[in-house]
Amino acid sequence: MDPPVLPAAPAADQPLEPESDELSSKTAEPDPDWTPTKDPKATVVPGQMRSDQEEIPAPFTKADADKAETMEARQRMARVAAGCQVYWPSPYEVCGAIKDKYNSLGGPGSFLSFPNSPELTNPGNTGARTQFLNGPIYWSGATGAHPVVNSFLNRWGVHGYEGGWLKYPTTDEIVLPDGGRRQEFQFGAIYVAFQNAVGSAIKNGAIRDKWNTVGGAAPGGSFLGYPIGDEIGLPGGQGAMVRFQNGVIYWHPSHGARVVSGTILQDWAAAGYESGTYGFPTADAVQTSDIWYEQQFQNGKIAGTIVINRGLYWPLMSVDKPTMPGDNYESDVLPCMEYEMEADQPLAVFKVRGVAAPIFLYCGRFRTHMAPNPAVSGDPGHFSNYPPTRKDWYDFLGCTFYTFNGENYPNVDSGNFGRQRGNVSSGVNSVSVGNEPSGTFVTGWAGQNQYSSQWSGCVQGLAMPWE
Repeated sequence: MDPPVLPAAPAADQPLEPESDELSSKTAEPDPDWTPTKDPKATVVPGQMRSDQEEIPAPFTKADADKAETMEARQRMARVAAGCQVYWPSPYEVCGAIKDKYNSLGGPGSFLSFPNSPELTNPGNTGARTQFLNGPIYWSGATGAHPVVNSFLNRWGVHGYEGGWLKYPTTDEIVLPDGGRRQEFQFGAIYVAFQNAVGSAIKNGAIRDKWNTVGGAAPGGSFLGYPIGDEIGLPGGQGAMVRFQNGVIYWHPSHGARVVSGTILQDWAAAGYESGTYGFPTADAVQTSDIWYEQQFQNGKIAGTIVINRGLYWPLMSVDKPTMPGDNYESDVLPCMEYEMEADQPLAVFKVRGVAAPIFLYCGRFRTHMAPNPAVSGDPGHFSNYPPTRKDWYDFLGCTFYTFNGENYPNVDSGNFGRQRGNVSSGVNSVSVGNEPSGTFVTGWAGQNQYSSQWSGCVQGLAMPWE
């Protein structure tokens, strides 16, 4: 028989996601009806073996099954306390604490399926492992026996298994409130969720402690969400960082661990992160009013929002349908363009930093100024398509929100206020103008002049509030 080998790790772009709390693998079928051989034969008797009466589960052969049956018989004849067990048709013994863990999970009826290796001693004699069709169980004297499978096994392997910085597992997979999972190791943890099914490893220490203060125990419903990358050290040994779904945590030995997120993160990123204009964050963001925050860095402050997430706040709000800001394209925008809607129907409403009242965009202003019918009015408007496409509309909304919260734009009529912003990724500059006394949107453009319509360039690289 060929020597046992570990199964191939799941491909990074096709991770094996758990189907349920009980079955966390798809690589081999468990056998919930498995039972020990009733009267095992001590020697192979042609035509009288269990393999002659039952179908042999893959990938085992008849020779494997017959060898397993004779091993079962010898164990019973030994008449001593069984420290090991054989699971027909697999011709390998599972022993000690690994056997106890395997049996507690359901043996061949568990997600691990059948054993396909003997017990193996780990390098340096630090512990042992037994391989099963769907992953191994690892044991050490300090941590006990625990299975590591699928994306957890893949990510653990990336970091060198028990020989890497994570060391041995200290728990089985732990199901989190939102359905994601984590597994604890001696010096960190691996998190796996449908948001990041390939998994990410985070070290025990300052960054993880900080994450736990903002909901790390239940990431799916938390402020930052799940990690989407492993913890990495920064150039020059100046700290470490972990990237999450909705932000980052940076740690510096002099300034501690700090969360940076939302538009503050985007402005910091545009300035070059910690190696750019502002340097490292030295404090957490502090709320100044409503949704607006300010965060101190080594070389200055950045003002903005700390979240861009429709579940947490609404930088863009649909008045009639607040649960889904983008839905108003077909239900509001198209009827507005066809004059089936009154001019005073609001299409969107924006919050603007430094302006107390929300700023409304009304149907009448949009269809006569921003997107007039060029065949009727001769006015090119502010969109390259008529009517604006769904993407045009969403890009315009995102651009307007970000621009309204940019720097002051002075060239506006009395009573109006203006904001301007430059997109560092695309080089597109944008302007948005509103009227504070009436709380209305006046005009806006993206590009070189007031008729430019480079809305997609304006939002290049930016998170959209409705995504």
